[in-house]
Amino acid sequence: MTEQVLFLRILAAAVMGGLIGLEREVHGCTAGLRTHILVCIGSTLFMITSIGMASGYAHVGAVDPSRIAAGVVTGIGFLGAGAIIRYGTSIKGLTTAASIWAVSAIGLSVGAGMYTAGAITTVVALVVLILSWIEERFELKRQSKKIIATLSADSETSADDIKKIIAAYGGRTKKVTSNKGEDEGAIFFEFHAMLPRAYRKDTEGEIIDLPGVREVSWKKKEE
Repeated sequence: MTEQVLFLRILAAAVMGGLIGLEREVHGCTAGLRTHILVCIGSTLFMITSIGMASGYAHVGAVDPSRIAAGVVTGIGFLGAGAIIRYGTSIKGLTTAASIWAVSAIGLSVGAGMYTAGAITTVVALVVLILSWIEERFELKRQSKKIIATLSADSETSADDIKKIIAAYGGRTKKVTSNKGEDEGAIFFEFHAMLPRAYRKDTEGEIIDLPGVREVSWKKKEE
């Protein structure tokens, strides 16, 4: 294998992994552009090394070039697990973990010289990720709600604390208003937020557990 071929394979892996990593970077994922590039070129080098060792030691006996590649498939699971986080009763990062796994497969295919397979997989993976992003935006738009939190007047909980919980469950707060209750012993925070239906109960549970929060209610947002 010439130096030009080595350079081409590693460069192709960097480009393909970088495209998927860029999409993850846009979403603010911990495993973003650099992580995906490094995983892809690392997998490519493992594959190149496997092929080189099989060729270089062929005179000794039968050498299986797939053994190192199989180790990559197993080992990449640990890196993917690091991208998965648990928040309350929900789990985030599964898509990023899957993208890391897919990028490692792309790297192996490029390392083996299967550029077409790697390129097709890259395009399909990007389409899947972009469709998921569009689906998420439509879902958030359909689930526009007003979240009304009733707090004690002396509560240490702030609107920012509640906004952080909404954001952690994939929501987005557009506007926050507040006013005092009739008995002057309570404060009402009204959040105009977009939140997926699947996380509504989890979000409510997290907010109600904050110190000084008496009640959380939901109201459909007027268009």
